[in-house]
Amino acid sequence: MRLHVYLSASQVVPFDYLPTLKSAFHRWAGHNEALHAGLSLYSYGWLHGGRAGRGGIRFAEGASWFISAPDETLIQELVSGVVRAPALDLGLAVRDVRLQRAPEFAASEQPFRVASPVFIKHETEKGKPADHLLPGHALADELLTDTLRHKLRQAGLDDAGAAVRFDPAFIASAKSKLFAYKQVQCRGSICPVLVSGSAEQIQFAWEVGVGHSTGIGCGALV
Repeated sequence: MRLHVYLSASQVVPFDYLPTLKSAFHRWAGHNEALHAGLSLYSYGWLHGGRAGRGGIRFAEGASWFISAPDETLIQELVSGVVRAPALDLGLAVRDVRLQRAPEFAASEQPFRVASPVFIKHETEKGKPADHLLPGHALADELLTDTLRHKLRQAGLDDAGAAVRFDPAFIASAKSKLFAYKQVQCRGSICPVLVSGSAEQIQFAWEVGVGHSTGIGCGALV
């Protein structure tokens, strides 16, 4: 299921707003230990509808945002949380929400665009900073697939046959995106992906995203 959130913005929003989204998510979800431990079985995109300029992003007509998860109870808890506390930091406030059921997927290979950068971490040696892999790297698709299969198993679902790969038609034109999360510099990629597997596995990917760090706003799919 997907929760679409529509926000008003009373001020310029700084570029490093991701911690504000994460804080709002956890505040709305309430006390839920499962969300703080282990893999993030949910995803959310970045804010859309703004124009970047000097000092930040202006959302003259408001911002849109979405949060997805296979757990419908979590989505309902988020809705209740929004009602209790519609105000975020940075001058953002919820003015409307809408629920969306997952589309009817077929067992096949399904193309998706990304609503936030796909982030892939690869630790080459213990104690050294991880590499951030981009489309075209020999290990990128393997790690995307491994992460999705790991999350499927974590959710108690069959992982056999599930796979994720960057769409080869877009790899040459893919853009990388450098972003900061709490002073940590990360590099992700804006590139469509192809998800294959059963209808249930494809829906799961639509809800939990792809790649690493979906819990801080990476790898959300549309």
